[in-house]
Amino acid sequence: MRKLAFGIGLLALALLFAGSAYGELTVGLMPAYNSVPLVVAEAAGFYKANNVEVNLAPFNGQLERETALQTGAIDGTISDMINAIQAWSHGFGAKVTSVSEGNFSLLASPKCRLATLKDWPKGDGRKVSSGLLENSIVYYLTERMLSSAGADQSRLELVPIVQLPVRLEMLIAGRVETACLPEPLATLAVSRGARVLADSDGMGTTPGVILFTGKALSTKWGEILSFYRAYDQAVDELNARPDRYREVIAQKCGFPPVVAKLMRLGRFRHAFLPPEALVSDVSAWMKGKGLADRQPSYEDIVERGFLSDHARAE
Repeated sequence: MRKLAFGIGLLALALLFAGSAYGELTVGLMPAYNSVPLVVAEAAGFYKANNVEVNLAPFNGQLERETALQTGAIDGTISDMINAIQAWSHGFGAKVTSVSEGNFSLLASPKCRLATLKDWPKGDGRKVSSGLLENSIVYYLTERMLSSAGADQSRLELVPIVQLPVRLEMLIAGRVETACLPEPLATLAVSRGARVLADSDGMGTTPGVILFTGKALSTKWGEILSFYRAYDQAVDELNARPDRYREVIAQKCGFPPVVAKLMRLGRFRHAFLPPEALVSDVSAWMKGKGLADRQPSYEDIVERGFLSDHARAE
């Protein structure tokens, strides 16, 4: 009888460990500040502590990232509201699961005569070349920053530059007069002589997001829940000991080594959902630009199920 009980106990233990085997997620990173909590969660071991194996895949530009997402090479990614709305409009099925916190700056080249947005051209017909992408979050943010400062958006001459490191180098070389860059590349640009004309800090919530594919949402719900538990733990760790992770952040995100010392690591918040007003504003902007023929509802874009009630839209 004792042998039988012992055997049943071993079987139960084996089943318990089999049930706790790690699920896997592959999540895209961008060379930007909003990738930081994901990197810290890996470095501190929080993914494995929450029974999920997260493979972080770095990308230098949104086109290669979106291709990976649509082909199923990754389950989710650091992204933005514009790509989320485009995914919905094309019937792709990816949804936003939280905001990803970051900061963007509109910068003037060291070789450009613009010192502040007060110098932005008004009625002389001149245009200012800017390293952007037409259907991108940096274009949306640049127009919003210009509008907030009373600068004429029609004076903006868009120069498409896909990869962020290339955009940085073209700005410093003076091949474009301005560019919109995320942190910490913006801080690196300033260290090399660029000037900040405006930034997104005043917007409260930037349109950066984390999203997952429809397939991941239907088949990896538990893994995504574990991902967010690890994310919040990483935020607490990062806020308590930011300097501990500078080197690994720079290495994993593909930043130049000097960025490890230069980047500003402010306080992050636990994962939260985007406000409805942001979804409405971005979708209205996209419709006005001809990037979408209709506007989605909040529920079309955002999956509410992974965050606790206190983390609802701020």
